[in-house]
Amino acid sequence: MSPPRGYDPKNPPGKPAGKARPGRKGKWAGPASTLTYAIQTELVASLRKGATKRIAAGLAGTTEGRLQNWLRRGREAIESRKRSRYTEFVQEVERAEAEYQMTLVEASTDAITDKEINDKVIRWRLAVAAPKDFTVPREAAAPAGNGHGPLFEFITPDEARSKLDEKMTRFLEEHDQEAKALAEPPPEADEGDEDEGDGR
Repeated sequence: MSPPRGYDPKNPPGKPAGKARPGRKGKWAGPASTLTYAIQTELVASLRKGATKRIAAGLAGTTEGRLQNWLRRGREAIESRKRSRYTEFVQEVERAEAEYQMTLVEASTDAITDKEINDKVIRWRLAVAAPKDFTVPREAAAPAGNGHGPLFEFITPDEARSKLDEKMTRFLEEHDQEAKALAEPPPEADEGDEDEGDGR
C-alpha cells in the first residue's frame, strides 16, 4: 500500500518538541501532562465561557483524564488540609463553573419577565451542568399494561427461551385439543329419541 500523496516517510508531518540528544531521536509533542500556570489560565477561561471539561482540556492542549487527575490531586490535598497548585486549581475550576451557571440562572430569571427569550436551552444547559441542583425528580409512572404487569420487562436470553418454550408447548397442546375435537364426529342421537320427536 503506497503512502498518501505528499507524504514523505523520511520527513513526517509535525516537528519534534525539542532537540534530540546525540544518537537519539527527538520526542514528538503530545498532550501536556504538567499543570502550568498558562494551562490553568486557559482551562479556567474556557470553563468560564461554558465549555465542558473535555472541550476545555482539548483547547488547553491536554486531555480530560489529565484534568480530572489534577482535580483529584487538588481535592485530596484540600481534604488533608494542604495547599498546592492543585488546590488553587480546584478552587479556580469550581469558581469558573459557578460563574457560568450563575450567568445561566440570571438569563433564566430574565426570561420570566421577557417572554421573547426562549429559556428551554438555558434550562437544558443548567440541567446538564448541575443535575442535582436544576432537575426535578420524576414521579413514578403509573403501572402500564392495564394491571396485567409491565408491558416490557428485561430478561436474559435463557429466560426468554424458556418462556417461549412454555408458551409454545401450551399453544401446541391447545391446538391438538381443538383439532381432536373437530376431527371427532358429533355424537349421534338415539333412534328411540327420534321416534318420540315424531309423535308416531
